[in-house]
Amino acid sequence: MRKYLPWLLRLLGPALLLVFLWQSDLGELTAILQNVNPWPVVWSLILILPFLIIKAWRWRVIMRTMDMDMPLPVATALYNVGIYLGSVTPGQAGDFIKAWYLRDRGYPLAPALLSVVLDRLCDLIVMALLAIVGIFALGQLLPGRFLQTLVVIAMLGGLAVLTVLLVARGPRQWMLTVLLPRILPNRLRESLHRWNEQMAMLHLTPLLIVLVMGASLLSAVFTFYRLWLLFVALDVNMPLLIVVGASALTAVAQVLPISFGGVGVRDAILVAVVTAPQYGGYSVEQALAVSVLFLLLTIEHIIVGFILSFWFPIGKAQEAPGST
Repeated sequence: MRKYLPWLLRLLGPALLLVFLWQSDLGELTAILQNVNPWPVVWSLILILPFLIIKAWRWRVIMRTMDMDMPLPVATALYNVGIYLGSVTPGQAGDFIKAWYLRDRGYPLAPALLSVVLDRLCDLIVMALLAIVGIFALGQLLPGRFLQTLVVIAMLGGLAVLTVLLVARGPRQWMLTVLLPRILPNRLRESLHRWNEQMAMLHLTPLLIVLVMGASLLSAVFTFYRLWLLFVALDVNMPLLIVVGASALTAVAQVLPISFGGVGVRDAILVAVVTAPQYGGYSVEQALAVSVLFLLLTIEHIIVGFILSFWFPIGKAQEAPGST
């Protein structure tokens, strides 16, 4: 039973979506989607290209600090493959396939994995900070100021600990050479020692921090602009701060292991925000329509990434277009 528990937990999100659909008017939902303004949606879909290029460029900046690199077009394609696999695997674990692509190109696996973790951490930090803004912007939807403060402290504390353990050399060495050897089997000690040596290539500099966080903020701008266009397409007029806060909270909540691709979790947040009287008091059907368009962007990433995965098969780096 224990081995099935993670999968059962992920059914909570879809079950929540079914509850919303059961309580809504499917005819009205269909009519709303049929009357959507297509041009904002099309523009939002087109903006996938600059969004991916910025993300891939940031990943290359991180890779270069550890003496790894690949051409930007290849990195952009592989980044989308990672998003595709992350969208269809529990906990977005498939995104780590990018590290195996680096290993195929002759780089050590440990720093390759670290480059992916740090890349994801950049997004998580930015989204968490914006989600904190969202918590206070959406404060009227929470039971009280104490809960808001507790959530903020938990998010900031967790991010601070994770960032220090991964980025700061001293704490990272302590984790790999002292903490983990005490709790993991002895046969893994040699691997941990090797990983510690390989990860020592990471050199954190002020310029690196400025570059990766600047790229993270720019990619966040594209993300929220793309999502705002979907609200526009449905004529759901929400304050920009509320759109940013709700979208950031959705991005952070989707990391929780209670759904597949954020299904149900995303709907719950959007229904709570869009239907709130202080933010417009739109219908549940309009909130679910916004969620459907959000899902459309995810489907776009999945389709494009699926196609690109055939161009860049694992184990055949020498045949990948532009890899030489």
